[in-house]
Amino acid sequence: MEGSIVSRIHLPHVTEMHLPAREITPRMKRPLREQMDTQTPLHQLLITLSRKKWFLLAMVVAGGVLAALGGLVRPALYEATTQIIVDAPSRAAPAGGLVSAQDQLDSSIDDHITMLSSQSHLRSVVAALRKTDNGAKQADARTGNPPPKPVGVEPLNLRSVPADLLAKIWPRSTPAEPDAAELKVLREGIRIGQELRSRVISVGFTDHDPARAALIANTFVQVYIGDLARKSQASDRLELESIVSGLPTIQSSLAEATDRLERYRLSHGAVDQGAADNAAKETAELTQQISLSKADLSATESRLQHIQDLRKGGAPVASVAEAIGSPLLADLLARQANGTADEDVTNAIDREIEQEIAHVAAEANIYRSQIAALQKRKDVLDAVVADTAGRLSGLRALEPQVSILTQRYNDLLTRQQDLMRRIASPSPGVRLLSAAWPPTNPTTLSPIFLIPPGMVVFGLIGGIFILVRQRFDRTLRGEAEAEAALRVPCLGLIPQAPTTHAKRLQQLVSGQQGCRYSRAVTSLLVAAAPQQARDCSNIILITSCGEDDGKTELAWSMALAATRLGGRVLFIDLDRTDHRLTGEFVKEFSARKPHNFFGDYVSDRCALHDAIAGMSAIGIDFMALAPSEDLLPLLSSVDGSPFKDELHSIYRVVIINGPLGLEGPEARLLTGWGDVVLFAVRWAKTGRSIARGVLDLLAGDAPASVPVASVLTKVNLRKHAGYRFGDSADLLLERT
Repeated sequence: MEGSIVSRIHLPHVTEMHLPAREITPRMKRPLREQMDTQTPLHQLLITLSRKKWFLLAMVVAGGVLAALGGLVRPALYEATTQIIVDAPSRAAPAGGLVSAQDQLDSSIDDHITMLSSQSHLRSVVAALRKTDNGAKQADARTGNPPPKPVGVEPLNLRSVPADLLAKIWPRSTPAEPDAAELKVLREGIRIGQELRSRVISVGFTDHDPARAALIANTFVQVYIGDLARKSQASDRLELESIVSGLPTIQSSLAEATDRLERYRLSHGAVDQGAADNAAKETAELTQQISLSKADLSATESRLQHIQDLRKGGAPVASVAEAIGSPLLADLLARQANGTADEDVTNAIDREIEQEIAHVAAEANIYRSQIAALQKRKDVLDAVVADTAGRLSGLRALEPQVSILTQRYNDLLTRQQDLMRRIASPSPGVRLLSAAWPPTNPTTLSPIFLIPPGMVVFGLIGGIFILVRQRFDRTLRGEAEAEAALRVPCLGLIPQAPTTHAKRLQQLVSGQQGCRYSRAVTSLLVAAAPQQARDCSNIILITSCGEDDGKTELAWSMALAATRLGGRVLFIDLDRTDHRLTGEFVKEFSARKPHNFFGDYVSDRCALHDAIAGMSAIGIDFMALAPSEDLLPLLSSVDGSPFKDELHSIYRVVIINGPLGLEGPEARLLTGWGDVVLFAVRWAKTGRSIARGVLDLLAGDAPASVPVASVLTKVNLRKHAGYRFGDSADLLLERT
């Protein structure tokens, strides 16, 4: 028979597994199949992913679509770049050579990059942008027209520059400083770097508005160059004041030295003596040092006097801070100007001013001490020179003094002219090489370039989801898997029927004997009730865990298939949970209703034929449990052996549709009534732990001679083939 052939062809038999819970009778005795894993992990991974290839494809397509949509929704960013060039070093290091010059250049570029990135410069840029914003608003208020724009530049709302910087920050955040929002956005959007190994530094700013990006980049560089120019001009002015204050002293010293030289020549004639060359040279050097120290002292006293005059005159703190020139004091004033002024900041400003005044006064005292020491040394040398000149006709002692003082005086005049020129046109040390222009090409990638990464990422997410779901799936799918988990034989797999209506199920099993469902049910019947003799009869008890395990459908299908074996077939329905399919069979095929039920028969209140309803159309006798009768006391108080023998003598096959294993102990008490117990397990739905627990309950009171086997029901053959278990389901897929 075709069904028996299907039931006998399984995976290769392996070593028999010993089950201490029960012994298998000779009717069903065969070694259990171990769940063998002959496939490599890579092969298993490929099989798992191939089963969900459409899901993976959908994830990949969804990833590409979402990435493309994200790229389209995301605003394009534009980067405007301004380039500045650093002036070459004017002098080489003492070591000389190209390496030293390059080192100086690298150090200068590092200094400029650090100062460009400093917090103080960022605050200055924010203040300049706000000033530009205020100027634009005032111009609009006066004229009523927008300010003119440069040629080629798109219309730019300058008012939106600081406002948009604030809008990019999370609205719920409350920065400690008023400029914290603008500073954060400016710091995130700015890019400062050296172009290769050249003297060029590029400053770029990224924004979704190209005109605004160009405006901020140019403002960033212009503010920096302007600050450097002002600092250089202030330094040159201080040096010029020092030179101007020291020129009269040098001029007076030169006049005195020239007079002494002329008087000596007139009184002594042209005498050439060199005894006092060294003393004269040292005296000249001391004179030069004294002049420089006096010039520095004069500049320091002038600066100190200027600061004190400002404080006495009640000048603003900003003017005093500008005269002092302290970076820390400037930062404190910036904080006070930004609205964070409090008593601590005011006290810190006063302390810093007092410390700077004390520092300037200390410098003046140092210069005074230095001048006094040099003057003492010069007086001693002057006495020596005078004595030598008197004794050796000190012509040679007077000439070097005149020459050195003349050279010093000329150098100061040259330096004075150079400083006046630099003050008129200050040089910051860097120059604007290329101003930023609104860019036309965005720096963000095109949405098409985001599609491949999105597809890869979503494909990986889908694969991981499939593998995790497969790893935590504890349901049963294959025969070998079921035997390994339940420790009972698995007699086969029953495909999912196209319909569960009574008439359609009868046509499917009896009328379409070559279909997959009919072949699987017939093979299961032959495997569970082998016909070793013509007078052999079988009582098959079918039970399951829950309602949706296909137990009733399987029981009626086996009863219909048993009619093909010849002899009478009895169907006993003891399940109270599923009356739909049984009610349809009774309504469609029953000729009469019995006056008695299963309880009446086992309690000897009626004969067997009085409790049976004949279904002559399908060749099945039907017996049911009374709706109001309790099965538990009935089974616990009645010995089923006499009734079992009577059923064996009359019927070829008896199918008992038993109660659910989770409903109570009725199924366990009923196991002694059957020759074979079939445990229906829903394919890919019933959990292993639940099925194993119900089987343990059934085995509690079962005789050792009653074999128990499992059946996988409602199998989706197409999905099952994707697992490639190599069991009887593969034979059902083959065409007959």
